[in-house]
Amino acid sequence: MKALTPLRKYRAKVFLAPALKLFECLCELAVPFIVAAIIDEGLTQGGSHYHEAPFVLGLSGLVFAFAVLGFGLTMISQYLSSDTCTRFSLELRQGIYDHIHSLTPIELEEYGKNRALTLMGNDSFSLQNGVQYFMRLLVRAPFIVLGSIVASFVINWVAGLIVVGALGLSALVIFLVIKLTPKQYGKLQRELDVISARGEDAIHGARVIRAFNLEEKQEGEFKQESERYRKVALLLSKINAAINPLTFGLINLAVIVILYFGSYGRSSSGLTTGQIVALLSFLTQSLNALIQFTRLVTSLSKALASKKRIDAFLAIEPSIVDGPLLEEPSIKEGDLYFELRKAGVSFGGQGYGLLDVDMEIHKGEKVGIIGGTGSGKSVLISLLERFRDPSVGSFFYKGHDARESKVSSIRGDIAFVSQKPQLFKGSVADNITLGLPLDKERLDRALDDSLSSEFVSRMSNGVDTLLEERGANLSGGQKQRLMIARALYADRPVLILDDATSALDYKSDSLLRENINKRPGLTLVMVSQRATSIKNCDRIYVLDEGKVVGLGKHEELLSSCPVYKEIYEAQVKRT
Repeated sequence: MKALTPLRKYRAKVFLAPALKLFECLCELAVPFIVAAIIDEGLTQGGSHYHEAPFVLGLSGLVFAFAVLGFGLTMISQYLSSDTCTRFSLELRQGIYDHIHSLTPIELEEYGKNRALTLMGNDSFSLQNGVQYFMRLLVRAPFIVLGSIVASFVINWVAGLIVVGALGLSALVIFLVIKLTPKQYGKLQRELDVISARGEDAIHGARVIRAFNLEEKQEGEFKQESERYRKVALLLSKINAAINPLTFGLINLAVIVILYFGSYGRSSSGLTTGQIVALLSFLTQSLNALIQFTRLVTSLSKALASKKRIDAFLAIEPSIVDGPLLEEPSIKEGDLYFELRKAGVSFGGQGYGLLDVDMEIHKGEKVGIIGGTGSGKSVLISLLERFRDPSVGSFFYKGHDARESKVSSIRGDIAFVSQKPQLFKGSVADNITLGLPLDKERLDRALDDSLSSEFVSRMSNGVDTLLEERGANLSGGQKQRLMIARALYADRPVLILDDATSALDYKSDSLLRENINKRPGLTLVMVSQRATSIKNCDRIYVLDEGKVVGLGKHEELLSSCPVYKEIYEAQVKRT
């Protein structure tokens, strides 16, 4: 997909609207000739139809008919352009949104989340405006200008040269604008990306910034970025602001010259009153068309810069794609669910976050993963969820290479709870069901098992109580329990808890694990820095510096794995 791909299905409308504008232009260019005939032949003494009411009224009726026809064609064209660009913009934003979700979190982080959001907002809007002006003005503006020049030569060749001179100089002004602005619009969008990133960092890190008294530093950096944006925007504004006075001045100069030649003497210029009125009408029409053309140029310059940015984003190929397998094999209790063989993950070829990892997870098994900070636990979980593929080695899902499966099949089996709670503005029930049909009995069980009932029941409206964005009106432990309730409500066969009970006290952590273990057939993967949280697992993997340095049950590891023993004893002594 590219930025203009959604426009293909509307190409008939894209070309129909300018065609209708063409007929509207013909109506508009015909009117000055009719008005000239009325003045010279019907209202001027000596005219061939002087004071003939039927002649004057008939041509006046023709002017009115052309006006009504032109208005009707304009309305149809405007409707087509508005409808098309709105639908196009909707589908473009949807395409960008879908592409965001097709990328892995790693790829999205590398590109920049703020840049991606700017594409959905500012850049999509610029492209929408570009399509709209393209449909409305691409034919009309140049045709009116060229038509006015031809009509001027038809009336008088001297007047035609005056019109050509004025419009030629105006075109030169516009050409300079076209030459100067596109790169600046691209720079303007990049500066907007930086401002968005600065603003988001300041909002998310507000507590840290205040704690370290860095408000002035953050404000200063934001002002610097804003000032750079202002300078680029001001430069573009100055360039665009010069267009109108220059073009108006040139056209009005042409009007003065035409009036001078028209009044200098009929014998030398050959201009009648009606012809002068017609020439002034053509100049006015062409001036308006030139102004519209500058809007078209400005809009298309912005749209072109935005198109390049959107195309560059859509050109990013997702590294994780669906495999050819149409149907997943069924597995029973005890069968191999996930398997890693000599798996390793390299970060840009600059060393390995994981190396030579062998892991087996069987259906219905309780598996624990423990290790210090930077040991590779999160990278390992990203492999199991297939948010990344191993750089070396293999990952098997239900007995076959995971690359052969559909991504939705693997992730559809997993309910994941991150160490960073992600809650949305809405009711408690909406945050737990997350789009799934509401089942009251299932919801109550999820709340009970996650120990969330005790605080949700005290809320003013129970599960209908509204949560603030990111769960701002909840404590850290409450957020984690609601996240676990969401995972339990999803009722997936595999539950991965990535240090998801770190904010709970030891008693609540123990009760929560007991409730989860009572769920029949559940495959549980617990990632934790607490040895006490995983000591009852069927199998425990100990990670250190990206390698598995210990494997077994709790008692086995205490005697065979120094790293595990050190973690456990340090935590037991501390408590």
